[in-house]
Amino acid sequence: MDDVYDMESLAEEIKATERKLSDLRQEYRERKTAGLRAALEARKEADALIREEMKGLGYQSPFISWRNVGSIA
Repeated sequence: MDDVYDMESLAEEIKATERKLSDLRQEYRERKTAGLRAALEARKEADALIREEMKGLGYQSPFISWRNVGSIA
């Protein structure tokens, strides 16, 4: 094995493997949280539509959440 790899080539191979591992970990995290990120974006868009609808109904206060509208009526 000493014939095939010297210390410098081993160190370079280790660095390359660590970079690949880092890239794979990042891709794993992105894929793992893709559904959550999509759901949060959909919720953000839905909240914006609800705010517009409430504004059309006469609710002007930004502090009134659509989730607790029943408590003010």
